[in-house]
Amino acid sequence: MGGRSENEEKRLEVNPQTAPPKTREGAFLSPRRETETLYAVIKTVSSSLDLDQVLRGIVEIATDATDCHACFIYFLEGERLVLRAASPSYSHLLGELSLGTDEGLAGWVARNKTPEFIPDNAMDDPRMKYVAALEEERFQSMVAVPILSKSGDVIGVAVLHTAAPREFEQGVLNFLVHTASLVAGAIENAQLYEEARRRVQALTTLTELSQALAAVTTREDLYGAVTRGARDLLGADACQVYRLDGDSEELVLAASDPPESPAPSPRPGGTRLALDLMRRANGRGRGGRRKAAQALWPDLDEDALLVAPLVVGDEHVGILCCLANDRQFNSEDGELLRAVANQTAVGLKKTELIERLTAENTVKDMFDALAAGSVDGAEAKAAESGFDLAGPHLFLHVDRTGGATSWAELPDRIEAQLRRVVGRVLLDSRPDRLRALVPSTNGGGGAVEALRASCEPLGSELGVVVGLSEVDRGAASARRRIREAADAARIGGSLVSDGGAVSYEQLGAYRYLVHLELDDAPRDRYRTSVEKLIAYDGQRGSRLVETLEQYLADRGSVTTSARALYVHPNTVRQRLERIERVADLDLSEADLLSLELALKLVRLQGARAKGA
Repeated sequence: MGGRSENEEKRLEVNPQTAPPKTREGAFLSPRRETETLYAVIKTVSSSLDLDQVLRGIVEIATDATDCHACFIYFLEGERLVLRAASPSYSHLLGELSLGTDEGLAGWVARNKTPEFIPDNAMDDPRMKYVAALEEERFQSMVAVPILSKSGDVIGVAVLHTAAPREFEQGVLNFLVHTASLVAGAIENAQLYEEARRRVQALTTLTELSQALAAVTTREDLYGAVTRGARDLLGADACQVYRLDGDSEELVLAASDPPESPAPSPRPGGTRLALDLMRRANGRGRGGRRKAAQALWPDLDEDALLVAPLVVGDEHVGILCCLANDRQFNSEDGELLRAVANQTAVGLKKTELIERLTAENTVKDMFDALAAGSVDGAEAKAAESGFDLAGPHLFLHVDRTGGATSWAELPDRIEAQLRRVVGRVLLDSRPDRLRALVPSTNGGGGAVEALRASCEPLGSELGVVVGLSEVDRGAASARRRIREAADAARIGGSLVSDGGAVSYEQLGAYRYLVHLELDDAPRDRYRTSVEKLIAYDGQRGSRLVETLEQYLADRGSVTTSARALYVHPNTVRQRLERIERVADLDLSEADLLSLELALKLVRLQGARAKGA
C-alpha cells in the first residue's frame, strides 16, 4: 500500500470471469452466512495454539466470506507493522514486508484505531502508499480493520483488497471487526502460550545450568559451564566472564564462549563506576545495567549488551555479560542473567575454596614428607604446588602460645606479609603450629635477616615468635632445616617474651643445648645463681638476667654490652654489681663459660615449661 507507480494512470484490466461485477453495489453477508462464518472463525481460533496456522485459516475464511482477492494481517512490532499472514500468492513476503505506523491505510487505521475502507480508485486516496511487491495497482477497493487487545491497544491490522470497486455493507464491516477481535484473542492467547513455553524452557535450562554449576569443582570447568549455559539460555551470540583483579581493581577477561569471540576490553577507570552503578541498582532494572554497560563499553550498542554483577555478600568478584548482534535483550533476559550470575559467584567461591583446600592438603603432605625424610614424595608434592625445592629456600615456624592474641588470623597475616616480601609462599597451618616454605633471593644470611626483620613487627603485634631456619637447597636436608625453624621459635619464646622473630643463626650457643635432656644437666652453684637472678627479675621487674647474658656474650665488655642494651655503661656496671650481690657471685673469679651455659640451660628449661 503505497504511493503511485510511474504508470499510475494505467489500470490493469480486471478478469471478468474472476472478479465480481463492477455493477455490484456492495458486499453482503446474510445473517445466517455471517453466523456460519463467525462460527468457522471461532472454530479456527480455538483449534490450535500455533498462531501461524490460525492466521492462515483466518485469511482463507475472511477472503472467502467477503469475496475479496487478497487478505493481509500485520502485527505491530515496535513502530513497524510487520506482515505475519497473507493470501498464498504473497506468503513469500511474511516477515520481510513492513510499514511504518505513519504509512498507508494500514498505518492510518493503526493510529486511529478505527476501521476504514476505500470503495474505489484506491491508488488515488492520499492515505495510500504504493508497495510494488503487493501489486496494488491491480486493486480498486480496500478495507482495513484494527486488531485491538483487551486493553484497547493496537496489536495489528487486517487488510483486504478487491480487484473491482466495492461497497462493503455494514454487516461485512461488523463481521470483519468481530473477526479482528477473535484474531486479537488468538494472538494474545498464543503470546501467553509462547511466553509460558519460553519461561518453562528458560526455567528448565536454568535448572540444568544450576545442576551443572553445582557439579563442577574447578574454576575452568565453572567458566565453561557458565558461558555455554548463559549463551544458550539467552540466545546470545557470545557470553563472557570478567574477574575483578584485586591488585589493579580492573576487570580482566576470564572466559568466553565461543572462545574466538571478540572480547571488548573495558575502558580504563570504567570498572569501579560500572560496579557502583550495578550495586545501586541492586542488579535489577534495565536502566542500571544499561548505564553500567555504557560505563564499561561506551562504543557498543547498549541494547545488544547485557551485564550482571558477580557478587558474594558485599564482595564484587566480577561481571557476567552477554552480547547479541541481531536482537535486543529485555527485562526478563536481565533477570535470567542475574540468576545465573548469582549462582556463578557462589560457584566461584566454592571452587576457589576447593582449590585452596586441595592446595593446602598438598602442602601439608609435602611438609609431612619432608619431616619424615621422604625426599621423592616431598619433591613430588612441591612440584604439584609449583615450588622447586632445588632452588634456595628456608623454613618458618610459629608455635601456638598463650600470648598469641589472634591465632585465627595469623595464617592469613603471615602469608600476606611473606607474599609482600618474597612473592611466593607455601603455608602449612595446623591447630598447634604454623609452618612456611619460602624461596630465598640468594643463599646468604642477608636474605634471612631481611625476612626476619619483615616478620618482627607482625610477631610483636600478635604476641608470637616466628622462627627462621638457615637457607638451604634441595630436599635432602629439609628435615634438619624444619627443625632449625622450630628450635628458633621455641627458644625465641624465652629470648623475646613480647613476640617477634628469631633466626636460627641468632640462637648462638642455644643451638648446642636445645636438644639436651635438661633434667640430667648438673645443678651446680652457677645454676643456683641464675635461678636466683630469674626470681629477682620476676619479683622486681628488673633486667639483671638480660644484662648478664649480654655481658657474657660480649666477652665481658661493658661498653659493647651498654651499646647492645641501649643504656649508659655506668648503668651496666651498676647492674653487674647488683648481680654479684643477688646471685652471690664474683664475676672476676667466676668460670664465665660455665655461668653462660648454666644461664642458657635455665632459660631453655623455662621455655620448655612455658610451652608445655
